Amino acid sequence: MPKALPPHPDIHWLKKAAKERLAALRVHVSETKLHQAQLAVARDYGFASWRALKVHVDARSVDGRIVAATAGGDARALAELLDAHPRKIAITGSSWNRPLLHIAAANGHLDCVNLLLRPGADVNARDRNDNATALHWAAQEGHLDVVERLLAAGADIDGAGDLHEMGVIGWATCFQRVRTEVAELLLARGAKPTIFSAVALGREDLVRALVAADPALLRVQKMSRFEHRRTPLHLAALKNRPAMVELLIALGADPTAKDSRGYTPLNFARTGTHASIVAMLTAAGADPGERHVNRFEHAVPIFATVDLRASIAYYVDKLGFEKKWDYGDPPTFGCVGRDEVEIFLSQEGQVVSPSSLSIFVQDVDALYEDYKKRGAIIRRPPTDYPWGVPRMDVQDLDGHNIGLSGDGGEPNRSDENNP
Repeated sequence: MPKALPPHPDIHWLKKAAKERLAALRVHVSETKLHQAQLAVARDYGFASWRALKVHVDARSVDGRIVAATAGGDARALAELLDAHPRKIAITGSSWNRPLLHIAAANGHLDCVNLLLRPGADVNARDRNDNATALHWAAQEGHLDVVERLLAAGADIDGAGDLHEMGVIGWATCFQRVRTEVAELLLARGAKPTIFSAVALGREDLVRALVAADPALLRVQKMSRFEHRRTPLHLAALKNRPAMVELLIALGADPTAKDSRGYTPLNFARTGTHASIVAMLTAAGADPGERHVNRFEHAVPIFATVDLRASIAYYVDKLGFEKKWDYGDPPTFGCVGRDEVEIFLSQEGQVVSPSSLSIFVQDVDALYEDYKKRGAIIRRPPTDYPWGVPRMDVQDLDGHNIGLSGDGGEPNRSDENNP
């Protein structure tokens, strides 16, 4: 029969219990891993996995209950919890680890928004992942009443500086859904239109005015790296706006321009795209061959991990990667990257089968010296192979092997002193 958890279980206590179980298990089997000990502890309490146990414990914590009340729109429960724990108003959580005001705004819970807008609350606070305010999220989700309330509380109507480089009006128009009512409200209240919001809204008057003020706009203005540096014409084709495509071409937009992935506007013509868009782009000089191109862009390996936070910290501190994002509450999926290489890390399964990845770098010897100083797990120092490429092997905390090879442009070590 499973053991009962304490009335107020603490995840740190359970982690300590897992480490104690690991020590006990290693007395009999020295190769026992931490995730095996965690699984044993989880099963003691009737849970199928450590993750399921952790989710249960987190949900019963004060922080977990506050986030759940905010996301679910339970203003009464949220008020009671914050009255008992006033400092908890500063916690973050939910899928993208956002502040409470952001969570309430994104879910359209006006009562919770009103509750969180206490005297002294920073209505323009930014979240960690997108550097966005609560107004950005309310605009994206189309919650007009929340948008109005946040503006009344002093929210920055333009919100420049978010990582998508769109501002609030861009969040209302340039993602998957075009929130026309929100965008028109923002414009009526004095928000600055952008060429991309004007295109997404189909506002020819705004497009003409913006291009008249800056004739180079159609050539130099690009969306953010997250939107692959698309041009206004790319967006017009993507949003299926025939009138916008016609206007932009007439104003001088380049139908052969490529985004950061090499796509032209014609690549965004899909089955439901208006036929006139294809005809106009082709007549303006687009390569008809681009109509049905379906490029493979890049591959991203997914490494399983038993501890996402520890794994991300290792990649950042020891291997010199940058944390890109994490997802979940608590986070169970994340991404690290370095230059053009990205790795996904997943804690969504408890079985970790070590795998292997090969990365090519410019200077494997310099990287070796850096990794030694950082304390990375180095399994093999740079070694020359018959095919003329030096390779070093490192491992992460879960045993995944990463082979780092030189680009082949450096001499073999055995020959470097020979003329």
